[in-house]
Amino acid sequence: MKRTTIVISVGLAAGVVDLIPLFMVDAPLFNMLSIVAFWLCASFFIYKTYLFRSGLLNGLAVALLLMLPMALAVSATNPKDFVPMISMALVLGPTVGWILRKTIPTSGTVAPGSGAASAPGNAAS
Repeated sequence: MKRTTIVISVGLAAGVVDLIPLFMVDAPLFNMLSIVAFWLCASFFIYKTYLFRSGLLNGLAVALLLMLPMALAVSATNPKDFVPMISMALVLGPTVGWILRKTIPTSGTVAPGSGAASAPGNAAS
């Protein structure tokens, strides 16, 4: 339960930070709710995905992979919104990854290249 609370808290914090530019341009409420929901989901995926050993790189990769389709869809109607959306993912993604990696212990996770498949008793040995 503690891990879930941390992931939700970090996602909400990232969503609130991403709301700052939206308040300055008087964006619609639906857009604001959408970006908070995005960061809640992104923080969960960043926590559950292990692409890189570095929390910064992991957060960067996951946030960009999740933001890119949304940014492309939005830029079809508002081309000027593409760069701000990607730049927030470039800043907040690594931040979320770093915070989650520092605050939640990763015991029980098998890191890529750790040799777990060649351990005695596994089918690969």
